[in-house]
Amino acid sequence: MEPLTSTAVIGKQVAKYRGRLDWSAAKLATELQKAGVQWERPDVTKLERGFRKSVTVDQALALAEVLNVPLVHLLVPPDDGDAPYRVTAEATEPSYRVRGWIRGLYPLRRLPRVGDVRQFWAVVPLDEFEAMQQGQCPCCGGRPPRDIIGQEGRDDG
Repeated sequence: MEPLTSTAVIGKQVAKYRGRLDWSAAKLATELQKAGVQWERPDVTKLERGFRKSVTVDQALALAEVLNVPLVHLLVPPDDGDAPYRVTAEATEPSYRVRGWIRGLYPLRRLPRVGDVRQFWAVVPLDEFEAMQQGQCPCCGGRPPRDIIGQEGRDDG
């Protein structure tokens, strides 16, 4: 079986997460409109049924925000494991590798082309790279989230 396109995967995931919220397609469209995406119920239905050819980055971000799920979960189902995932027409990798790549944990290909690994790590912020080298979370390096620093445990005197 041929892997689904990324838009088809997003459609299936949107239907799944919308169902968990017990929302109608019209309710999701209304919530997207509040987030600045001018979709109507038929737009949601087309996406979920696989009739939409593409989703913009802005639309994908709004879908994730409105459904309150990590964007990576819309792009690559968390329970797909080794299932093939079509990244481009020419690149298909196991789903777990694509999820790690989207999260910035490692390059997409197991055996990268010459120079690819250095290029990949060159754009990672130094603190995230160092955290990964020490086996810590690359997003926080074991620190509290930045928006919490200074709010909790603060001694104002």
